[in-house]
Amino acid sequence: MLRPNSFVTALAAATVFISACSPPKAPGSWATIDTGTGNSFYSANFVSETVGWLNGQSGRSFEPPEGNENLNKNAKPKAPGEKIEDPLKANQGFEVLQTTDGGASWKAIPDQFKNKIRSVWFVNPQLGWALTIDRNILHSTDGGATWALQRKAGTAKLKQLLNKREPVLDLPEPVENLRFIDADHGWAWGGGQKNEYAEQPGILLVTVDGGVNWSEIPYPFDQNLSQVFFLDTRRAWASSFGGSFYSTTDGGVTWTKVQTKLPEDVFKSVFFVDENNGWVVGRSGRLAKTADGGRTWRKIYEIKDEFKMNDIFFTDRNHGWAVGEEGAILYTPDAGESWIDVGAPVPARFLDVVFIGERTGFVAGLSGALLKYEPR
Repeated sequence: MLRPNSFVTALAAATVFISACSPPKAPGSWATIDTGTGNSFYSANFVSETVGWLNGQSGRSFEPPEGNENLNKNAKPKAPGEKIEDPLKANQGFEVLQTTDGGASWKAIPDQFKNKIRSVWFVNPQLGWALTIDRNILHSTDGGATWALQRKAGTAKLKQLLNKREPVLDLPEPVENLRFIDADHGWAWGGGQKNEYAEQPGILLVTVDGGVNWSEIPYPFDQNLSQVFFLDTRRAWASSFGGSFYSTTDGGVTWTKVQTKLPEDVFKSVFFVDENNGWVVGRSGRLAKTADGGRTWRKIYEIKDEFKMNDIFFTDRNHGWAVGEEGAILYTPDAGESWIDVGAPVPARFLDVVFIGERTGFVAGLSGALLKYEPR
């Protein structure tokens, strides 16, 4: 029979053992946010806990003019029976939403259809850039209320290898992506596709003065890019659809092809917390990590077949999130060594996850899917 003191000691030991064996839990959960649209969101850009933008394409019925805040209120009324131009359709469905209250409410940015804006990227609540349908680059210093042309796109020739009637087309330069790391350093890129059907020149632009001047770098990649991640003003990594992985240490002026065995040929998402420690999501949806800047990789086999991930984000070296198909949300507290299935309130296809600090995060996806992180 145990003495009282022995009993207390044994009970404490058992409690510690049970606690140690209990499965870890995520430090919070995710709640749905209604943007008032059914848009498919492919990227979220937050600059604070309250101010952010969603880049997407319409997945809903086009609004009538009287319900669209972006239409010119002074436009002449249409004659009876006259067809009303749909600005969203004219914008190829691209639509940008903004929140200033942490996602509680959303509205389309002003005059986005007049400016033909397809996506935006801001570095603070006032300073941002936009990419237009015509591949021009615009600049705003007042949170997107007004825009000024910064770079007008030139033309590029698209070779259609199987089209004998129109073997070559003159199109706007294929600038498809725009990113800034601060108020001065930014990049724009796109194109580069080469296959049996078509050949398209690639373009890579770099600025170090906030877009006042853009320098075109000779396209260094073997194919069009699947993903580019910028850690700071000097270091970045890129994955191409040609099955190659690249890195730069001079702000994108020169790129080096990383000669190593990759966990997969194409990365959907790349994320580094410093020059050595990084994680990727492969085309199959599986995860891998590196501790030497991408020279060697280790697959994370704990991710089972039912989890097909699309994006990954780490708030620090140990704590990270991954999102993917059918509402998949995973959390790691130990640099990706183990993962917790958090799950989502909706079984949507998630494409992007972003955090501002450790306690404010958003997940965006198709068919109007938007979630906000709620810490415990």
